[in-house]
Amino acid sequence: MTAVPTARGDSVDSSELGFTLMTEHVFLTDAEVGRNWPQTFGDPDRRVEDAVRKLATAKAKGVDTIVDRTAVGIGRNVPLVKRVADQSDVNIVVSTGFYTMNDVPLFFLFREIEPQFEGRSGERVEDFLVKDIEEGIGDTGVKAAIIKCATDAPGVTQGVDYTLRNTARAHRRTGAPIFTHTNGAATGQMQLEVFEDEGVDLSRVMIGHIDRTPEAEVEKIAQIMDRGSIVGFDSFHFPEGLGPWMEPEARRLQWIAGFCARGYADRIVLAHDQPSYTDLMPEDLARRTESERGCWTYLSDVGLDRLRELGVTDEQIGQMTVANPRRLFETRDLGGY
Repeated sequence: MTAVPTARGDSVDSSELGFTLMTEHVFLTDAEVGRNWPQTFGDPDRRVEDAVRKLATAKAKGVDTIVDRTAVGIGRNVPLVKRVADQSDVNIVVSTGFYTMNDVPLFFLFREIEPQFEGRSGERVEDFLVKDIEEGIGDTGVKAAIIKCATDAPGVTQGVDYTLRNTARAHRRTGAPIFTHTNGAATGQMQLEVFEDEGVDLSRVMIGHIDRTPEAEVEKIAQIMDRGSIVGFDSFHFPEGLGPWMEPEARRLQWIAGFCARGYADRIVLAHDQPSYTDLMPEDLARRTESERGCWTYLSDVGLDRLRELGVTDEQIGQMTVANPRRLFETRDLGGY
């Protein structure tokens, strides 16, 4: 059994994680909201109350744990998430990491990389991540349980390569698993190449947003799983027709069912990528998404039944929603290497 840190500042045994949504957000915001345009975020107390209410609804529908993937770069606010966690029966597991599609965060660019700055203080992304995992995030007492990094349409730019390699090194020092943001299997494969170059055990990696893969490249998903990694079909909060990057949901459900039939149920996890609140999309679109999909409940309400109709068994659903998340967190017991 593995002790998995939560946003309450305590830990739960991995056997108590239960039904786990591996890709969610409590608050997904521009990092400057509340300072430069506080009218957008509004009253923090109201946001906390709203999130607690939504978690209670999700709990009533079988959700035991959500993994908050809000990394530095998309408004990570662990003190506010801790307030939510303290009032909820749902476990919230938080991540460390950096979300960038192109460049190294300026904090580290100026301190670690740019040679023209004399007297650089030597802070490293790797050390920042390790501190979040081993000591806690800021002064919250909340320890991160997993490391996030991102690659999107621009590919592995110089800045992305830097963050991927620091993610790999922090993982190898701490044993904390890795999960990633991608825009589909092609960028996921790029990530694995960097991780493999850094000596990462790919079975301790989850490649996220794999359901954003174009249909013509769907076999690349199998190639990722064949290398031992878990993949996330984790974008179920998007309404039908939102964005050109997303295949129709019926097709993506068929992919999951097909992979389960081929024996891959032990390398798939499911989630929504749903925030309680976000300002990263227009307010009317955020309202539409929640009205059509709920918050952290669409799989429980609709998605799992649709998978059953396609022949996915309850045992396979349990594998994807309970056993696989638990196994990924339990790789921490393998330690650093």
